[in-house]
Amino acid sequence: MKNKTNLIRLSVLFVLMAALALCLASCGKTEQNTESVTFTLTVIGPDGTATEHTVTSDAVNLGDALLNEGIIEGRDDQYGLYITAVDGITADFDKDGAYWALYIGEEYAMTGISSTPIAEGDSFRLVYEVYA
Repeated sequence: MKNKTNLIRLSVLFVLMAALALCLASCGKTEQNTESVTFTLTVIGPDGTATEHTVTSDAVNLGDALLNEGIIEGRDDQYGLYITAVDGITADFDKDGAYWALYIGEEYAMTGISSTPIAEGDSFRLVYEVYA
């Protein structure tokens, strides 16, 4: 009975160590699609001017794809990537309540930019908005 308990404990320990090794091996790596996808991004600035980007990327999420292209700038916070500038246009929420709102198609995104997956043919918008 004691040998069986020790065997179970050893097995659990082995599984936990294998999971930890996998986690450590993947830390800091940006996930990649197995092939590139092309999507569109429309940027609507503070004056209402729209600029369209066609982006081809092998990143898995929108944040990584746009950072890699140099379209956005941002900083990591407790909720993921916080967009500070798009196409060189800064939104400063602390100054005047301005921020970059993410839309997936025509719908306000319910996910952050770093957790929004991308797929072939997707359409996104980043809109300069002021919180009233």
